[in-house]
Amino acid sequence: MNKKRLLKYVPLPDFQTFKTVLFVGPHPDDIEISSGALVKQMTKRGVVVHFLIATDGGAGTFDPKAQAKDIIAIRKKESEQAAAFLGVSSLEILPFEDGGVYSLEAMTVAIAKKIIAIKPDAIFAPDPLLPTEVHPDHLNVGIAARNALTIARFPLVAARHGIDISKIKQFPQGMNLVYFYTHRANVFIPISEQELADKITAIRFHASQIDHTMEIVMQYLQFKALEYGKKARSKFGEGFFALAPAHQHCFLENI
Repeated sequence: MNKKRLLKYVPLPDFQTFKTVLFVGPHPDDIEISSGALVKQMTKRGVVVHFLIATDGGAGTFDPKAQAKDIIAIRKKESEQAAAFLGVSSLEILPFEDGGVYSLEAMTVAIAKKIIAIKPDAIFAPDPLLPTEVHPDHLNVGIAARNALTIARFPLVAARHGIDISKIKQFPQGMNLVYFYTHRANVFIPISEQELADKITAIRFHASQIDHTMEIVMQYLQFKALEYGKKARSKFGEGFFALAPAHQHCFLENI
């Protein structure tokens, strides 16, 4: 089937319709790096944005003598500053160990509980199918967020995963799934020069993670912003792989 014709019947998510969104990041700085300009754009137009950081960030150092508890405290404060700057409504950091051993099932259930609590229009997470990704936390968080959608939608599925459903009056439905850190972007969001500058500012709040390699990262982000901008018919842009509810189950087409 012709792709353009196909998307007439099952269109991609319209980001302009989102009123409440949940960003699930593997580590305290990933949402800002991947989507900081979009977050700022959304909060400026009144979208309620929630950040859920899936690991504690406690391995974010090359110093073997560092104490994880100290790194966790530093990165929590940095995350709070960045989230406040971007206008985020809530920030939660889960206790799963950054780079450590944890249960993917437990992480999935924790994300599902958050989805049930806030009932977002869209969940943003790292693409677990990115071919070049080697960090287990990025891959695990993408898988956990994807799996959490079904748990959050169906009461008896939630119960089978140990969630107390007795006091839940309504379960979320109609949620879009959007991947950042993706090689297969299908939605390109135009961003302004100021929004790109705000993204960089938000990243720089994570000062403990900035070293001599950061300028290379910034150059890459500038390059990607220009590349995505071409697709978005703007000077700058950000790119995402987005799935509407109709695309999330038994959908056989490449979109």
